[in-house]
Amino acid sequence: MVRQEIRHSSFLAFLLNPSASHRLGDIFLKMFLKRLLIDATNAPVSPIEVDIADLTDTQVRREWKNIDILLVSETSKIVCVIENKVDSQEHSDQLSRYREIVLEEFQDFKKIFVYLTPAGSLPEHKKDQTHWQPYSYDRVATLLNDLCSRYRSTIGSEVYTLIQHYSSLINRHLMEESEIAQLCRKIYWQHKEALDLIYEHRPDLESEIFEIIKDLVGKPTLLQKVVINHSWASRKILGLAIPDWDTRPFQKTYHRWTPSNRILLFEFEFKQPNINFILTLGPGELSNRIAIFEALNNQDITGWTDDRPKKEQGWVVLMRRTVSESVIPDASISEISEEIRNFWHQFLEKDLPHINKAIVQNLPPISLNE
Repeated sequence: MVRQEIRHSSFLAFLLNPSASHRLGDIFLKMFLKRLLIDATNAPVSPIEVDIADLTDTQVRREWKNIDILLVSETSKIVCVIENKVDSQEHSDQLSRYREIVLEEFQDFKKIFVYLTPAGSLPEHKKDQTHWQPYSYDRVATLLNDLCSRYRSTIGSEVYTLIQHYSSLINRHLMEESEIAQLCRKIYWQHKEALDLIYEHRPDLESEIFEIIKDLVGKPTLLQKVVINHSWASRKILGLAIPDWDTRPFQKTYHRWTPSNRILLFEFEFKQPNINFILTLGPGELSNRIAIFEALNNQDITGWTDDRPKKEQGWVVLMRRTVSESVIPDASISEISEEIRNFWHQFLEKDLPHINKAIVQNLPPISLNE
């Protein structure tokens, strides 16, 4: 989306809309307008007026009469026009035309006209410079960073990550080149082959986490009850088996799932941004599958799905637990590792003995069909 004005406008419209799902209400809208108006000359609205105004009813219109973003608050009688230019230039005297349209349509409103560009450039024509307030993407990025710092707990992790990524996109691709960027390019051309080789073999976040989990669960436990059953890095799944269950005739009865033929397995599952821990029941004889379900049902297992097997084929997730929700590009490996270790130690000490007891007591080492 780097050079596409319509996508930038859509994302800004999302943040400026008090009714959108970011849970900010009119906070971002007010921050945007107040910082704009502080530097404005002959502004029709003061920053103080915006601060005390109720803008929660603001309608956000996209491409209304070809205007990129139009903000309309009937309660406060404020209308704001944002013309967004990333790569393109003004044409067809559009700023004057847009202003005339808004003056005619919203006669009794206080009107704010914003000309948004990467560098905060002035409109091309002097007649427009009097009415249109320039605003830069650099200021937008600063505003977004301040927003994340002050309201992180309000917006939640997903919207926080989204805003952080958008701010990074602005700084990397829309801002004028910095001294650091020039230095990095110089270093790259001096050591191109070595850096390309390093980049080609760079570890990705999920692969690092995958290896951390393999190392953690591969260590012997006090009870010697967990072994790695399969490790599919490409599918981002790590399967674990409980040797005690191998003596139960239900366990090694399916020959087309994993090399061990086990049908009941724990698995670490990677679905960015989450790491989940699940108890999976593979395909097999329906009576065996139901017996396993009944043995564990009503055992007060955290994350129990209550998904009863209904046929021989198909995989059923009996338990699903979230280990981490932090697998994002800028995540801290050490923090994620700590989350995984804490989960794993608790599971070994509390959850596994409880689940294992239910299996061992209810499914004796004799054929379930006898």
